[in-house]
Amino acid sequence: MKKIEDITIKRWVEDDWLQFKTIRLEAVKSYSHVFLSDFEKASSYEDEYWKSILRDTHNGAIFGLYDGNISIGLTGVFRHREHKADTAILGMSFIREEYRGIGLSELLYIERIKWAKSQEGINRIWVGHRAGNEASRRANQRQGFTLISTEDMTFGNGETDTHYTYELKI
Repeated sequence: MKKIEDITIKRWVEDDWLQFKTIRLEAVKSYSHVFLSDFEKASSYEDEYWKSILRDTHNGAIFGLYDGNISIGLTGVFRHREHKADTAILGMSFIREEYRGIGLSELLYIERIKWAKSQEGINRIWVGHRAGNEASRRANQRQGFTLISTEDMTFGNGETDTHYTYELKI
């Protein structure tokens, strides 16, 4: 059994783009039913795309989870496209299956919330999930998020389903 004590989290910088790209594509390919991105589109992005996301430190942060030197997951926090002044949005969360169930989602939440609190003007954080993603719902509830809306969305696998959005005021 994997232990949380063996896992570290690191904020990725531009030089980490290949690790970011590799695990993000793994996540989107394996779990297209929960991500908004689809693998075909994501895998077509040039290397500069992956670097630029990590370079844009004012509008977001992406973190990698590690077991030693092995990347086992990732997560991100970004200023919301339409509400940049006051809202951060959480996304891209993925933990390899063999590492789930040991409390790593809390590490992801702690780092993303810490980043959002450090940004001038941000006073709320939004996170969402597809209907039926109980692990995601439980994780955000443990952090104090409250449901604010539901809407139909099309996910990376092409299916449309209910998307739940939650908010945490900070």
